Amino acid sequence: MIETKQKERLRRLSECLKRSGRIHLKEAARILEVSEMTIRRDLNAETEGPIPMSLLGGYIVSVAQPPILPADGQPIAHVFTPDKTAQLHIPNLAAGMVREGDVIFFDNGLEMATLIALIPDEINFTGICYSHNVFLALSQKKNATTLLCGGEYRPKSDSFYSPTQPSLLDSINPKKAFISASGIHTSYGVTCYNLDDLPMKNKAMEKSIRKILLAQYNQFDEVATANMGDLAQFDVVITNRKLSDEYEEYCRNGFVKIIY
Repeated sequence: MIETKQKERLRRLSECLKRSGRIHLKEAARILEVSEMTIRRDLNAETEGPIPMSLLGGYIVSVAQPPILPADGQPIAHVFTPDKTAQLHIPNLAAGMVREGDVIFFDNGLEMATLIALIPDEINFTGICYSHNVFLALSQKKNATTLLCGGEYRPKSDSFYSPTQPSLLDSINPKKAFISASGIHTSYGVTCYNLDDLPMKNKAMEKSIRKILLAQYNQFDEVATANMGDLAQFDVVITNRKLSDEYEEYCRNGFVKIIY
């Protein structure tokens, strides 16, 4: 009987995730009329197969969403797989910052499609992008308006850019910009490896009201080729571990908020 009730709760949670992408633990407990501890036990229980859900930052999120296939049978946007659960921490925290009516710039980065998938489907927002993969992820959000910056297609970065034509960002000031990086250093700044992406990153940082850097802990003290500017240019840094005292002090002095 206990197993039957547990499976029923997990099934109902799975149905909720299909509709909203994620659900807060407190809300899940209210819907299922059980305690938060019961849900925690359900998610950690040994079952016949893997449980396609995980608890991250107070939210229950799906970690095994099947890709949506077009007519040719090829997946159009990779999001995440069960063995990459740890990679959900930063995108999940970033998705929690998206609000109704936001106009958001999404950079070119591996975590961006995951971030978009974790935004609750009921939120209406406008997404601006220049990455083909990010565009495909945005196109799957039923309440998102998607704006793709045009230009020449760059296969190396799977993105579009035109150095001569006007950009959408010339006439739009996004409320938020989610920016990805490959290296962060107090002396050499925030850097990336792909020079093709640098003009769009710089334009987004120039035009956006709130600049949010997504960075893994192991990217700090690393230096890549293309420089985006100083860490102090960002308003928020989202990472997956507490930073060293040096970076904590640097961000505090530069009025940069750290979320982890």
